[in-house]
Amino acid sequence: MKKTNKLILAFEIFLAFIMLFSCSIALLLGGGPTNGFESKWTDRMFRNYAKKSGDKRIFIAAIDEKTTSALGYPLKRRYYASMIDNLGKLGVKTIGMDVMFFEPYRDNPLDDRRLISSVKKNRNVVNLFARVETEVGNEIKVPFSDKFSAYSRYIATPNVDQVSDSDGGVRKVKLFVDDAIYSNAIPGGRECLKNRCDGIPMPVLSAALYASYKDMHITDFYLKTKKDILDVDEIQYLNFRKPIDWHLGAEKASRYVYEHISIVDIVRNKLTKEEKEIIKGGIALVGSTTLGAYDHHPSPFVSQWIGVEYHATSLDNLLNEDYLKTGSMGLLALILGLFIFGPYFLRKYSALTIFIPVIVSTIFLYYLNVYFFSNGIRFSFIGPLIGLWLSFLTIIVHKAFTEGREKAWIKNTFGQYLSPKVVKVITEDPSKLKLGGDKRDMTVFFLDIAHFTSISEKLSPEELTQMLNKYLSGFTDIILKYDGVVDKYIGDCIMAFWNAPLDQDKHRTLTCLAAIDCMTELDRLNGAAVKGEEQPAIRIGLNSGPAVVGNMGSNTRLSYTVLGDTVNLASRLESANKFFGSKIMLSEFTYDEAKDEVEARFLGKIKVIGKALPVKVYELLAKKGELSGEMSKLVDEYNKGLDLFYKFDYKKALTQFDKALKLDAKDGPSDYYKNLSKEYIENPPENWDGVITLTGK
Repeated sequence: MKKTNKLILAFEIFLAFIMLFSCSIALLLGGGPTNGFESKWTDRMFRNYAKKSGDKRIFIAAIDEKTTSALGYPLKRRYYASMIDNLGKLGVKTIGMDVMFFEPYRDNPLDDRRLISSVKKNRNVVNLFARVETEVGNEIKVPFSDKFSAYSRYIATPNVDQVSDSDGGVRKVKLFVDDAIYSNAIPGGRECLKNRCDGIPMPVLSAALYASYKDMHITDFYLKTKKDILDVDEIQYLNFRKPIDWHLGAEKASRYVYEHISIVDIVRNKLTKEEKEIIKGGIALVGSTTLGAYDHHPSPFVSQWIGVEYHATSLDNLLNEDYLKTGSMGLLALILGLFIFGPYFLRKYSALTIFIPVIVSTIFLYYLNVYFFSNGIRFSFIGPLIGLWLSFLTIIVHKAFTEGREKAWIKNTFGQYLSPKVVKVITEDPSKLKLGGDKRDMTVFFLDIAHFTSISEKLSPEELTQMLNKYLSGFTDIILKYDGVVDKYIGDCIMAFWNAPLDQDKHRTLTCLAAIDCMTELDRLNGAAVKGEEQPAIRIGLNSGPAVVGNMGSNTRLSYTVLGDTVNLASRLESANKFFGSKIMLSEFTYDEAKDEVEARFLGKIKVIGKALPVKVYELLAKKGELSGEMSKLVDEYNKGLDLFYKFDYKKALTQFDKALKLDAKDGPSDYYKNLSKEYIENPPENWDGVITLTGK
């Protein structure tokens, strides 16, 4: 009885650590400020609870279908000049051009001079520069003429790539760009002549428009706003306005938030009285709204929203000083703690009794989120929710463990598992049923399903069992096809070995071929998956060397298994795939025999935890002669980069790895060495011997 109580106590202590782990997972999945789950949830908040309409001082001078039909596309620069002149006559306060003028207009140079003249005369136009990504870094693109830049009120950047989310949405803005400052290389407009802008970051379009509208110098705006209103060097979360006629419902409402006035009407002076009133004293943002001729991103309200409206929204938030604020991390930590550990203290009650407060807490969290959102605060909802339900599910599993004795039967069944080949050998020679084992040269294979924890959270126990059985069965068949022995299943992991109990020629090669076929089997199984089913990835580690193999255990319970440092290294190599983004990692001790029959690439010389000596490792790619042409090109670029990297030419190596990633942006080893090259460019290692030391398992 005492022993049983100690086991239960030990399990409950272990359960507490599971709670802490759940808390970490919750923060990772839901608590981060840029997390996709939280962003999607905030979008829902805007759709359901957005109150404010767009600021009436802002309007869009639209290059719409009406304009392109009448004036053609792209618009000639004389039309932009006429638009600027006519807006000036109507009393517009400032004009922001979400249109880029980087090259001289070859068809009619007079158009360029006319545009420059209009910008000079009106003195209130903000124009653009841009940062363009190239193989060697960011290239700065400036307007076609220094005069054009100098006569502009300011020039600014429209780029949102620094703050776009994984789904392409733009939900935040950085008002000043860190990697570009006003200098002689980037003319800054009439307000920045005589070095008055030196040393400050480059403003985005909305910041420059705000300074122009408020008749503030951009340097004064940067310093004053940073001190008194908000930290302009930090990311600001956009407080979106509801579209026009949103009260009519999503189907009938406008796709736009701000009033749109066709440029053709401005150029031809065919404006209504209401449109003239909007223009007078207002802020014009000039941009394309013609389908197929504008940059678009999903917004909280529509799947494709024009880019110029994002600039208008940021300007609106500046004018009204109401960017979304971030909720208190202290309060978030308190709620997480209550939600994570609350169910733990209710673990002695029935599942239904625990379920009721969990539901009540979910409802409370929802309305708390609505309250914060209504007050302009972005507060995490997904993080605490995941933490609460993970904690609840953990308690249910705990109760099933302590109350369901059938679990012991499942554990014993798997503990007695032996591969058919081992059973056959033991049947033929019962003398092998003895404790201890023989030392042999062996190859050990570890296969693990990646991200299994996150997959298991999405499936019911029955679905998880069905999925696991399907994939493990497929991989097991491959191992047995190449005469391997399945040692054991460790959850979602398969451990297997070759060259025991029978001698096998070229067992290293057999193991490599099995690993390659397992990847092919994974593709087949994922391809046959029904829509909506989980499609996992796998990692494989291979190592060869001396090991002890035989029946291990007690006099009453035996297990035919393999032990030794060779096994430990194989396991470490499987985990090491995570660092390099590789799929099949094998040591030099396996590769040296198999290299004539497989395709592989060198990953580096690594030192894993628990090993004093480094080992060369490779990524296994395909059987000899079966590597695709595209992959061959990628490996060639990667090898060139690796050669430069180990010659300590990190800058050239970085460029080479970028070339490899252009062929496959998801290539893990290229991405790993690209990031390492960046790190070593900034902080070159001293007296480095070329060994990469892995700090985790």
